[in-house]
Amino acid sequence: MLRLPEEILLLMLDEERGEIMSRLAPGTVRIAFAGAILMDLALEGRIDSDLEKLVPIDASPLDDALLDPALEVISQEQEARDTGFWVRRLAEQGDEIRREAVDRLAARGILASDDSGSVLLSRPVSLARRYPVVDGATTEHVRLRIMRVLFGDDIPDPRDIAIICLADACGLFASMLDPSELAEARERIDIVSRLDLIGQSVSAAVREAGRAERHFAPRRRKEIPRAKGLPLAGNGLDAIRDLRGFLAAQHRNLGPVFQVRFFNRRYIAMVGPEANLFAAQGSKHFRNFEHWLDFNSYMGSHRTIISMDGGDHLRMRREQAKVYSHKLIENRLDEVVGIARREIAKWPLNRPLSGQYACQRIIVEQLGLLATSTSPRERLDDIIVLFEAMLGTFIFRNRPRLAMSFPRVRRARRRVDEFIRSILDSHLPENRGGRPQDYVDEILELHRGDPQFLAETDLPITVLGPFFVGLDTAASTNAFMLYILLKHPELLSQFRAETRPLFEGGSPAMKDFRRLDVTRRIAMETLRKYPLGPVIMRVVANSFEFEGYAVPAGSEVLIGITVPHLMQEYFPDPERFDIDRFSPERAEHRRPGVYAPFGVGAHQCLGRSMTEVLLAINLGIIANETELVLDPPDYELKTVAFPVAHPGKSFKFRMVRRNADI
Repeated sequence: MLRLPEEILLLMLDEERGEIMSRLAPGTVRIAFAGAILMDLALEGRIDSDLEKLVPIDASPLDDALLDPALEVISQEQEARDTGFWVRRLAEQGDEIRREAVDRLAARGILASDDSGSVLLSRPVSLARRYPVVDGATTEHVRLRIMRVLFGDDIPDPRDIAIICLADACGLFASMLDPSELAEARERIDIVSRLDLIGQSVSAAVREAGRAERHFAPRRRKEIPRAKGLPLAGNGLDAIRDLRGFLAAQHRNLGPVFQVRFFNRRYIAMVGPEANLFAAQGSKHFRNFEHWLDFNSYMGSHRTIISMDGGDHLRMRREQAKVYSHKLIENRLDEVVGIARREIAKWPLNRPLSGQYACQRIIVEQLGLLATSTSPRERLDDIIVLFEAMLGTFIFRNRPRLAMSFPRVRRARRRVDEFIRSILDSHLPENRGGRPQDYVDEILELHRGDPQFLAETDLPITVLGPFFVGLDTAASTNAFMLYILLKHPELLSQFRAETRPLFEGGSPAMKDFRRLDVTRRIAMETLRKYPLGPVIMRVVANSFEFEGYAVPAGSEVLIGITVPHLMQEYFPDPERFDIDRFSPERAEHRRPGVYAPFGVGAHQCLGRSMTEVLLAINLGIIANETELVLDPPDYELKTVAFPVAHPGKSFKFRMVRRNADI
């Protein structure tokens, strides 16, 4: 049997977005969970209530983590309290009640969570609209049962009566039904709600608490503070020099919310762990589409996975999860290792090589062959030119639009278009031959099955996705970590010792990567010190309050996701490279909201697990089969912040020896 807080959660769930329905305010949600706890205790015979008081009648625990804490508190209270008091009191634990309900539903196979933290009905429940067997019986989905009561002649059982009372009291039906449906069901709702006296008592308290929540909400400050800047540039020059450092300084001076201006564009900055936690759970408040509109339009596309929001975005993430995770390389490790070795074999002895470009050549070749069965080697430079121009012009806006008309960019666009056409042509049924199915085949299958969801005009930029991820997330992380290993010989020795066994018997197995400890901690500290993106940008879809400030709909927001990486209170001596921060004893990254190198929320990077495996493979081969030195030996890393963070062109190395027995 599911408890009422669990069923109320399922009733509130927006099944497309994987979150609580956006029309329900957080305070209302907490109050609803409090009311559900009280109704469940009443149904279990532990409490009784009327409009004037609520009294415990049986203090014996139920051995239930949702109900027993509330029962204990109520039983220990010495004064007579009304139901409204207990609704308000338990609402203070509303978030904890919700988390416990989610965990229990996930454990029972009713909910499933994805890598963004969204929770959805599991596939079996979504299809059958029934829950897995509990206590020897199956139960219909709560929404199906409630709709049958409201729009049919079914006689509700006591638990469904309680759910209808509570849903009506917190305004949930207004989110579930359109106005005409709600008007049709109103008489039935009123009749059912009168069937249970305790339900009436709790519902009245929930309504009153909801009114109090709205009436006594804290007053918001008049104006969000502004960061001081120059007359024309505003804070633009500070951002170009060191955006993350600038945001960290403003956070110390102005607090977690402040306004910034980068030349002619204004943003509201939200910075600190609390901002990260809010963004991780605040998908109903933010929208991503506007920031990518020009980027998509330039490629003749309507939308891409990164510009999608809501249910469509969740669906596309699920469709593309395989290509952007370690699953892409899980059964093709020999091929991945072979590509890395072939590229490294081309490195000349004792000649300077660009660290960033060398990593790009390896990574993009690996992803290109695995995802599209096509080598991008001859078009790599064109892809780099086009990607950087598009990001700089349309997303970060640190380049004029005129830059897209430069001959170099136009030539790159033409060649990339030809490259995309060749990939798509090679995947036509008559041209496939006996080649195994790859990412492009799956994308084309999705397009043919649902052309409205993935239109033909969206295919080119979707096909380019793995190449862009290779240039951005994977290659830049490889390059940063390569610098760290060359700069810190003691770490290089530990890394070699840990990764050498992976390649002694040929190619590693996926299970081998799960045992890497030093490698994992070097990678995590690299991403703390050199994160690829210091901020994420969003448009506010629905107004909200954060840290006492009103953030209006339509505002452009910068969320400084990696600013906490620099904060002394979370990462002591933050400028020092220290992999022991991530040891079990210290685990500095475990504090909520302080470590977010791959983003937060629904749009966090899909390529995280893939990047971790490629780091171990590529750098493991480099470290154990070559000997490299920085060029010059005392080189100090210079980073480029835009269009995405990566080592500057001045980061170079030389190969002084090729030796598998180092």
